[in-house]
Amino acid sequence: MDLDKGDTATGAGFGATPAPAPIIYLIAFVTGAIVMSFEMLGSRYLNPYFGSGIYTWASLISTVLGALTVGYFIGGWLADRMPSVRVLGVTVLIGSGYMLALPMFGQALLELVLDRVDDIKIGSLVASVAILFFPVTFFGMYSPFAIRLLLRSAASSGTVSGTVYGISTIGSIVGTLGTTFFLLPSMGSRALTLMLGGAGLLSGLLLMVLSRTGQRAAIAVLTVSTLALAGPAQAQAQEPAKGLVDEAARAALLARPDGQVAHIESEYNDIFITKRRHELTMSFQLKGWNYTESITNLRDPDDLPVHYTRAMTVALAYPPEVKRILMIGLGGGSISTYLGRAMPDMIIDTIEIDPAVIAAAKTHFGIRESDNVRYIAGDGRVVLRRNPQLYDLILVDAYHGGYVPFHLLTKEFYALIKERLTPNGAAAFNVHDGTKLYVSTVKTLAAVFPGVLLHPSGVGEVIAVATAQPAPGTEQLAARAMALQQRHRFRYPLPQLVLRRIPHPSLEQAELLTDDFAPVDLYDTIGRGQRKRK
Repeated sequence: MDLDKGDTATGAGFGATPAPAPIIYLIAFVTGAIVMSFEMLGSRYLNPYFGSGIYTWASLISTVLGALTVGYFIGGWLADRMPSVRVLGVTVLIGSGYMLALPMFGQALLELVLDRVDDIKIGSLVASVAILFFPVTFFGMYSPFAIRLLLRSAASSGTVSGTVYGISTIGSIVGTLGTTFFLLPSMGSRALTLMLGGAGLLSGLLLMVLSRTGQRAAIAVLTVSTLALAGPAQAQAQEPAKGLVDEAARAALLARPDGQVAHIESEYNDIFITKRRHELTMSFQLKGWNYTESITNLRDPDDLPVHYTRAMTVALAYPPEVKRILMIGLGGGSISTYLGRAMPDMIIDTIEIDPAVIAAAKTHFGIRESDNVRYIAGDGRVVLRRNPQLYDLILVDAYHGGYVPFHLLTKEFYALIKERLTPNGAAAFNVHDGTKLYVSTVKTLAAVFPGVLLHPSGVGEVIAVATAQPAPGTEQLAARAMALQQRHRFRYPLPQLVLRRIPHPSLEQAELLTDDFAPVDLYDTIGRGQRKRK
């Protein structure tokens, strides 16, 4: 077949106009950027419901690849039958329209999936398909369609195909880095979704104008629309319970020489277990740095070598009565073991996202479960949403590297914590001080809880205690602390911990952290250039 005469890119027989290469290539860049930016953005939609683990990312990546595959097939098939710039514009407009509407129904859709699907793997995949598959399919149609429009002869087919896919891939790189490095931290997920939809809408309209008026008019429309789009985008004592400790396992470790005991690569972490004399340390390696997650005294299970763990027990004095405790974040199990041994009648549930951490804590740190002390594998926020159980006290100590995962620092998460507290319950949060993230966390806590009091650990962390009712007065706290101390004989006396308080920091530079806007990794600088010892 003579492509120069009988199969031109004008789409003879379909009323199509010639396709100017610069505009087609430009939009290939834009659609490539939108697809990968939306994939990165998809993690912000899914994380509050299904966590930030490997299953969520596997679902996102697989969904995008599947949608692109379908889009390539349909786009190629449609281009051979209707090689029109106008038709290509319509496909881009459909995908963009979905993205512009997504903020209106995305949360309800994800909550529906969460309620109907119990398995977190299947749930994250179904949610990913529901959010991403439809628009990415339509954006995936662009490249094969663009090649068909640009192709003038068989001799140039390789060059045209390579150029379209190369430019689209460059756009994907820009979209990935731009979204994660700049856009999400500066504008939040809702505004970014609208911006991506707006960019796609502009591209689709540009193709429609191009099909009717030609390249000069299209460029004029592009210039004016880009300026219009840029504006909105910038807006936005009893005997301790001995059953909780495997004394034989700890004695065996004490007999071992110092050094690395184990290196475990899990779905979520690169875990190192190290022995130094009588202390056993669990640390995570992330981005070249070692972050200490837990330290245990193998000779003394009631010792808390890390200062903030001692300070965190101050929260026991805030509820009038403590019968049930929830912890988010396990590490080596120091706090749960300390509380379980001192308060054997207490029910303590501990949620840990990484099953390998639970296994390592049992194997190497010698912690045990009992009828009252349980270790639950799962994302803390996801488990809380699925479990209506109320707790008198919730302790949150979940870190990934130097900072708390974003979905465990937002107003929505704190509201969920409040919902899971008994009417007079309290929650305690381990927060690094001295950063913008610290003041933003205090501000966000104060937006949800009637009372927020701050207790220093003395070594760079602050324990923020939030109460479901207005916080009790100093005398009342001191009386509760004294009564608990006399009853349970804690190693680290509660009356002393209660008296150590600090005022709220200035909140002038603070931002309210929400699921839509939580640039946690940008605000926090703890752990950079030094090893983290909690």
